[in-house]
Amino acid sequence: MRKNVLARILVLGIAVSLVTACAAPAEPTPAAEPATAAPAATQAPDTGATAPAEAEEPASTGIDYSPYAGTELVFLRHSGYDADWMATQAAQFYEETGIKVTVEQIAYSEMHNKIVVDVSSEGGVYDMFATTNYWLPEFYDGGWVIDQQQYLDNPALYNSDFQLDDVSQSLLDANRIDGALLAMPWKFNSQFLYYRTDLLDAAPTNWDEMLEAAQANTNDSTVGISLALSKTSIMDVYLNLLYQNGGTLLSEDLKTCNLDSDEAREALEYLIELSQYTTDGAINNHWDETAAIFAQGGAAMAPVVNTQVGNVVSPDKSMVSDSVGFAELPGKVTSAAASNTWGIAITRNSKNPEAAFLFIQYLMQPDHIKELVAATEGSTIPVRGSLLTDA
Repeated sequence: MRKNVLARILVLGIAVSLVTACAAPAEPTPAAEPATAAPAATQAPDTGATAPAEAEEPASTGIDYSPYAGTELVFLRHSGYDADWMATQAAQFYEETGIKVTVEQIAYSEMHNKIVVDVSSEGGVYDMFATTNYWLPEFYDGGWVIDQQQYLDNPALYNSDFQLDDVSQSLLDANRIDGALLAMPWKFNSQFLYYRTDLLDAAPTNWDEMLEAAQANTNDSTVGISLALSKTSIMDVYLNLLYQNGGTLLSEDLKTCNLDSDEAREALEYLIELSQYTTDGAINNHWDETAAIFAQGGAAMAPVVNTQVGNVVSPDKSMVSDSVGFAELPGKVTSAAASNTWGIAITRNSKNPEAAFLFIQYLMQPDHIKELVAATEGSTIPVRGSLLTDA
């Protein structure tokens, strides 16, 4: 059952990646990450001994890590399973290279402000931080992050095990501005429709069908659809509808707002109509609350991000784990879903940006990311073609 779930999620991931590769970049959207975890700090084990002058070099990389042995780096990111996984990888990286990386974890809701305060000051303490691509224009304008392309072009720093040509070009480009690679992506987030197979014979394929299904399944015990309408997710929900209706947020030259168009108005009217069949508190719900309502049997459908897959298919967490179906978001003119990448940026304040880049490459090698994808049962959708097509 779980292998089948993973396969279906990755097939949807391939479809989104192909659409992204063929279409003009969508405007940035609010993040698709839960913000409920408490702040924490995790770091590579302190052995109490100084790293050896010549750390053991990983096999087949051709990289000389010895000049960086003893280097200490600090990496800021939001809490979650892949944060713990990255801390484990950091410990292994230390053993192999002598480069120590402390992974500092905080709640997602605190991430942006903490990054800006740190990188905008001359005395910032972070060498790296996790970022979604829609934050990058602000960081680029501030001159706060380093162009990683210079390291990819350096034979002394580029690790052949990283396999750059395996990374989706469109998702790399989503992290570039004026040719500068501001963050290296490891995954992308998007949304699709979770639906109850015991309540719906098939997933709705257009707006009319989804509205009818939501109305038919709203009763005393369930709502027809669980919606994430909090300030951190409502823009995703609306942009999906806008693009599904053939509209755009901005004009092609990115200079004119198109929210006064007929397509934009119709998308908003449809969202208002659909929200009649969601929970009373939906305006406060982020993706995690929205998925939890669905997982507890409180909704027939839920358009939710891929990061919540594990919470709805796990028998330990979900009352409907055996009755979950997945489908593309139904559209009016076309099916569309707003997507964003998560990557790692190197700060201008880093005293050891080359060592930071070596860690990023190590972390994102195909065999390492494959472990993360499998461990999260498809909640992590990788940016690598080899993994998206790996049976």
